[in-house]
Formats: sequence, C-alpha cells, structure tokens
Amino acid sequence: MRRRGVALNDRLAELVLGERTELQRAVLAADWSQTPLGPVATWSPTLLTAVSTVLNSRFAMMLAWGPELTLVFNDAYTPMLGARHPGALGRSMAEVWSDVWADVQGLVTDVLAGRSTYAEDLPLTMTRHGFAEETWFTFSYSPVVEPEGRVAGLLNTVVESTPRVLSARRMGVLQQLGSLPRSVHGSTEAAAVAALRVLADADADCPFGVVYLLEDDEAGARRTASYGVDPAGALSDAVLQAAVRQAVTTGAVVPVGDLGARLPGIADAGPVGSAGVETAFALPLTAAGRDRPIGALVLGVSPHLRVDAEYLTFLQLAAGQVAAAVADAQAVLAERRRAAERAELDRSRAQFFTEVAVTLQRAVLGPTVLPTGFAVHYEPAAGTLEVGGDWYDVVDLPGGSYGVVVGDVVGRGLDAAAVMGQLRSAGRALLLESRSPAHVLSALDRFAALVPGAICSTVFCGIVDPAAATLRYSSAGHPPAVLVDDQGRAQLLEGARGVPLAVLEGVQRPEAQVSLPPGSTLLLYTDGLVERRDEALDEGIDRAVQALVAGRHLASTVLADLLTDQLLSDAPDDDVAFLLYRSPG
Repeated sequence: MRRRGVALNDRLAELVLGERTELQRAVLAADWSQTPLGPVATWSPTLLTAVSTVLNSRFAMMLAWGPELTLVFNDAYTPMLGARHPGALGRSMAEVWSDVWADVQGLVTDVLAGRSTYAEDLPLTMTRHGFAEETWFTFSYSPVVEPEGRVAGLLNTVVESTPRVLSARRMGVLQQLGSLPRSVHGSTEAAAVAALRVLADADADCPFGVVYLLEDDEAGARRTASYGVDPAGALSDAVLQAAVRQAVTTGAVVPVGDLGARLPGIADAGPVGSAGVETAFALPLTAAGRDRPIGALVLGVSPHLRVDAEYLTFLQLAAGQVAAAVADAQAVLAERRRAAERAELDRSRAQFFTEVAVTLQRAVLGPTVLPTGFAVHYEPAAGTLEVGGDWYDVVDLPGGSYGVVVGDVVGRGLDAAAVMGQLRSAGRALLLESRSPAHVLSALDRFAALVPGAICSTVFCGIVDPAAATLRYSSAGHPPAVLVDDQGRAQLLEGARGVPLAVLEGVQRPEAQVSLPPGSTLLLYTDGLVERRDEALDEGIDRAVQALVAGRHLASTVLADLLTDQLLSDAPDDDVAFLLYRSPG
C-alpha cells in the first residue's frame, strides 16, 4: 500500500496509545484512500474503534472490513503472515489467504451472517514461507456490527498452535521409543528395527530413517535397519555414508542436502500430500558410558515443516532413544558372552569344589565310629553338592556319659559349612570342660556372636548318662527332641527351650532332665526331617513320632534306615541330620 507522504492521520492517530511500533506507524501513514476502506476521514466510528482495538492489543488480532474484507492487523499477527507481510496490509482477506480460503470461507460466511465462530487447532496447509507448510491455529471470528445492526466486518482473535501441536505429536513418538521393552534377545538389529518401526509411524516428522552401526572391528558403519528408502541400500548408502562417518567421528549432527537430485524417489506422503524430501540429518548414536558413538541414525525431515531448533532437538532426542535401545541389546549380548565364559570357568572348577565341599562336610559332621546304641544320618538337600550347615555330634565324656549335639546353621554352601565346623568344634570342646548343657549353650552364645554367619543358629545339646538312665538337655531354638519308651508312649522334650544362638545378649539358658527308661528311643533332628512346603511343622513332627513309635523295637541302625525311607522319600528341600539313641535294657 502506498503511503501518503504527509503527516499521520490525526483522527486515527489519537486512537493509538503509547510508543508506536513500525507497523502502527505504517497503518497511520498509509494512503487508505487507495483501498476499499477509503480516506480515514470517511471512516465510521465503529471502524475507527475496531482499528484502534486491533492496533492497541498485544494479542494477535486481524480486522477484515467491508464487502472486500480489507485487512488491518497488529504486530502480534505478523508472524502468522510470514513472507506476506508487510504487503498484506490493506488487501483483501481472500487474496492474502488464498491458500487456505477454501478452509475458512465457510466460517467467514457465518460471521458475516452474524454468527461468531471458534476453531481449536484447526489444521491449515499454507504457503506463507514459499512451501506447503503444516500449520495449526486456534481462533475466533467475531462480527463487528454498525449501530444500525449491519455486520460491517469481522474481528479475528488468533493464536498459532503449530508449536504446541508439533510438540505434543513429537513427545508421543519419544514416549513410544522410551517405552520399548528391554532387549532380552541381545540382537542389535532387532532393537534397531523395533525403534525404526516407531519412527516409521511418525513419517509426518521423519519421512525416512536408516540406522548404521559400527562393526566390532570399527572398520566402518554397517546399515542395520531402515525404512522409507531403497531396500537394497546401495544408492542411499553411497550418498549417506560420508555424513555418517563424519557424525560418528565428530559426534556432531551432520546435514545432508539436495536429496531430491541425489536420491530421487524419496517422497513424504504425510497428511499435507506428497512432496520430495530434500534434507536429512546424520545424528550420532551416543550411549551412556561410551566414549564415542556406536553408530549413526539418518532421519529425513519433512518438506512441509520448517527445520527450527525444536525440530532438531526432537531428532536428537529420537536418536538418543534409538541409541539406548541398541546399547541395551549390546549389553545383553556382552553379558551373554561373559556368562558363557563364566560357565566354562565354573565347569572347569566344579569337580574341584565338589570334592572340597564333600570332604569338608564329612570331616566336620561327627565321628564315623559311634558308641553302642547310637545311629546317625545326614542327607543334603535335593540337587546340592552335599554341603550345608546341619550337623550332629557324639562326644565321649568321662564316667561313661555321652554328649549329644544336633545343630543347624542358617544358609547353605561352603560358608554355612565353615560356620558349622566352628560351632561343632567349639561345642565339642565345651562339653569336655563343662558337664552342663545350659553352660555349653551359654558359652556358644558368646562364641557365635563373634563368628560371622553364626547368629540365629539352632542347637540341641544334651548329656546322656547310661548308668543313671537320664538325659540332661538344653535347646537354643531347636525343634524338640522326641523320646519314645518301649510301650510306645511318646513325649516331646520342650522343657528347656530358648532362643537361637546370639540373638539376645546375656540370656540365661534353661536346663531340664528326663529319665531314659530301658529300651526307650531318643531322636534328635534338624528341621529338614520334618519341615515340608505347604504343611505345618507340627504335622511333620507328628509324622516323625509315628515312625519312631512304629520302629521302637528295631535296632538303632535299622531304625535310622526306616526313618530315612519313610520321612525323606520326597527329596527334602533342606539338609537333614538326625541322631538316634537306644537306652540299654
């Protein structure tokens, strides 16, 4: 529009407040007589007020006035015009917005008929920057009414929502990439294919994609997965490899241009319509903890969007998610290799450790030659290497008495067996010095507190006096011993029970004494004999009592075999140790 080359329109100027912008000065200095609006002196008060409202607002507004819908707009509206500013001032709305007129003409018609309109995130394809561009707008068309009730124009209050819509769309893509399941297959190719499958569904932002990964010898990057380009890859690889090498070497984002000529046939078939893809970016795949990229991701950019900072940030974040997926697969593969190496090493040492474990267990369990009337049995948990923390012991004491001990250390393996050996040795030494089971357990409390892994061990300690036919005993959290006389009457020895070893400091251990009638049978055992899954412990103890009653007349060694057959036929989950004593008579 031509300027008048004279002073600003005083009539309009007085309605524009504050320090004037360049656009406001252009509106005031324009020769409006050359437009359908005519000289400012002829403008109606309604038009003057509407123009004043638009120019004084900091929110994007546009006024379209009269039958020709002549445009007046403010500074906040100019970014939406793109290259059409400043030439759009004073021109027809249908002419300025000819590329989207078919989309908004119906709304304009409604407004001129007196009906306000509102559109939220309306998609519009416009050429304001010289190419068909995806855009979205939220706006309201409001009628501007003259005093006689005639609609003389429309007021457009608008915000461009393109950045928000694109941000939400791209955030959804990144969330899908971040939600890919963790690689369990150890295949970098499968991980890359899964990530590109997500990006392929986002072709409005990423029309094509190619993943290149470094080989183990780092001699070069190999195409691992792709979409949207020639399947064979020979042509695209030749064009893209230089940018890939630069991205991997420098760790920088490298643009690749002029693809329309160099890679003919790559087209974006997004919502706007088909158009040739001209630009792509080679993005380094950088994984956490790696000192250099593991490869590169080449992504084409849409010919219908401006490549701004937000677009590049999205591409880099997508590359980061692809790198994480590939690095995860590489980590799984590396762990599998390490596991195979460890397994081979374990196999080479397995026989050695088995022999050590068995030797240790048999060395510390107890004597192999037992006094008359005694029988013992040890059985490891099913599937183990015959090493654990259960033990028994029979100690010859002065005067013809015998110390009897059955104990259970928490845990399994060599560590538990080592703790068991220390407790057994300490218990044997204490029995030889003290004839009181309670004193033995009290001393074991103090000893166990100093031995790592010994706390919470359970022990039943007793002294059998064949001459007096008695048993003095004390229990540190251990299952109760069973005593059955020759008539089949059974009792559980629960008279001197206490907490497991080293649980409470300074605890006073109780002691009890029972008679051992002639022909009676005493059973000491660890919980593996009576404890089963999905069964109460009392049920297991009752089963042991019944077996003991049934075999009370058998010799001790034969009875031990009977108990083993009846109580351990189901392959116990825990180690088992038990000790039998038959009172003479």
